[in-house]
Amino acid sequence: MSDYRKVIAVCGVWLYEEKEYSFISELNRLCKDRGYVVMAFNFSIDTLDVNEDLMRERKLMDLMCHLNCAAVIIMGETIKNDMMLDFIMKTVAKMKVPAFALDKEIDGCINLSFRFGEAFKEIVRHVIEHHGCRRVNMIAGIKGNEFSEERERAYKEVLQEYGIPFDEKRFSYGDFWDIPAKKATAEFLEYDIPEAIVCANDAMAIACCNYLREKNIRVPEDVIVTGFDGIASGKVNYPSISTAEPDNEAQALLIFDLLEKIGKGEDIDIKSIKYTDYKVVENQSCGCTKQDDRQTIDRMSGLAQAFNDRKWSMMAMNKLLLFSNDMEKLTDITPLLAESVGLWLQHLYFVGIYEQFVRDGTQDDIKDGYVSDDSCVSILRMEDFKNVTDTTPFKESELMPGFKEALRDDNGYDMFMIRLLHTKSALYGYLIEGFRNADERCMRRCEEFGLFLSTTIGAVLKNQKLIQLNEKLKQINREMEKVSILDYLTELYNRRGFYDELYKLVHSEDNKGKYLTFFSVDMDGLKIINDSYGHNEGDFALKTLAVAIRNFAVRNGICARYGGDEFVCAIITEQATSFTADVVRQRFQATFDKSRELAAKPFKISASIGGRCGRIDETLNLEELMRLADEAMYADKMARRKERK
Repeated sequence: MSDYRKVIAVCGVWLYEEKEYSFISELNRLCKDRGYVVMAFNFSIDTLDVNEDLMRERKLMDLMCHLNCAAVIIMGETIKNDMMLDFIMKTVAKMKVPAFALDKEIDGCINLSFRFGEAFKEIVRHVIEHHGCRRVNMIAGIKGNEFSEERERAYKEVLQEYGIPFDEKRFSYGDFWDIPAKKATAEFLEYDIPEAIVCANDAMAIACCNYLREKNIRVPEDVIVTGFDGIASGKVNYPSISTAEPDNEAQALLIFDLLEKIGKGEDIDIKSIKYTDYKVVENQSCGCTKQDDRQTIDRMSGLAQAFNDRKWSMMAMNKLLLFSNDMEKLTDITPLLAESVGLWLQHLYFVGIYEQFVRDGTQDDIKDGYVSDDSCVSILRMEDFKNVTDTTPFKESELMPGFKEALRDDNGYDMFMIRLLHTKSALYGYLIEGFRNADERCMRRCEEFGLFLSTTIGAVLKNQKLIQLNEKLKQINREMEKVSILDYLTELYNRRGFYDELYKLVHSEDNKGKYLTFFSVDMDGLKIINDSYGHNEGDFALKTLAVAIRNFAVRNGICARYGGDEFVCAIITEQATSFTADVVRQRFQATFDKSRELAAKPFKISASIGGRCGRIDETLNLEELMRLADEAMYADKMARRKERK
């Protein structure tokens, strides 16, 4: 026997669900002694209505092609989309391996199914023959549903077999869920109290038991209740549900038997369905077994552990999402991922991302959600609780660097699960988990982890794109700022430029303890100049005043045109200043007197001025300083108007 196990690929949707997991776990158990290992390919959605979704899911088939599979098992009932099944079958044909389809007939597959009807007959026979019931009611599933109709026929045939006439009032539909099942039970009780109620699934049987208990009717003492399918909640119900459950061991053994025959070159008739049976499980709800406190405690303990694990899982994943908002590149995720998965007992976590996303986060070469690039980078590889992540690029065909070694008999991984990492907008990569002593919670956690990780990757890539856009915007803004901080007419700062420079001056360590004097300057009579001599002359007057203000503040200050005829000026001095409006006007006049152009004009230029001084320290209130300077300027304007009158 080879040191390396052969892979049996299992394809389906929601493979962590109870029915699917029950089969996979039994298959996995039987693989261990036969040189096989299960790899579950878990598709994300069941309907796949959108073309982009189909293209993304197709990538799973590409990954499966890279494996040396011995067989492919398709959980047909879980996949509702025919195009997806077509993708799978084309992959199977390309791989040239036998394919098995469970619970759905697929051309080209060896089709396997259970004898649901025969199992349901056994339950009805058990109630009639073993317990002596004659008033036997039935809650079927959905009217017109093939699984429900098969169980309905079984019920009627057994009644006829025992000479019991079918009574419409003893038959109802519960749609396979609890609320309609309770309603059906209530309608039965209006007719009479039956001896037994057989339900088409366990969920309806649980609802039936609960309703009977509400009405003080005992199960099984007053009414026997049975279910079908053997779900876990039926086992922990009070009373535990008598049911029929699939014989997954028999079905898995049938697959191995067929594989052995194929290996020997024997012909297999793939046109006929290969059937296995359900097995009846007698429990408390029919009275065949008594309450076993030890079993109940064990089951409740398992549920408590699973619930606690969900709590820790949710906390870890929420933390992952929370911190993703501050991440700038995908490799930033690695430490947090390593911390998160360290909470659990799985022994292999591998996250492969297509290199284009790790490199630059682009999605430019993605068409219909499908990535054609086959170069990948790992952002996480955990083995035996050690972070051994290596970001060296590898080819998708490797699936995972050194994956063949994980298939060795002595490596300890008894099962693998793979799912794609994607959001609605793009496919990013894939997640592989290797399990030792896998259970249902392991598989479900893999799906949860994949969902959260996909969202996190999407968030980080959006951050990365935003950072790139922000850098471009900053560059544009820097260029725009050069032309946006100056007044076009006077070439002084505008309001924005002035404030930027003012705050730099005030917050400079070199200016701490010095004095800032703020001046508010308002030109007199600009409207008269504009109206009397034209706007060109008004512009000349504004530019001339601007030159005077600049000269006043040239050594140790800044100045700006706020807009219209309003100007401001700020100067830094070692000592407190006491410039009056008249003193500042005299400084301005010195500039005016030197202007030959102004001397030739038929108007004079003057301004109202207000100033306030403050020490540059923690107590300096710029807004208050400016407000006081404005008030002083308006007071100066009013006083001068009175003088002119």
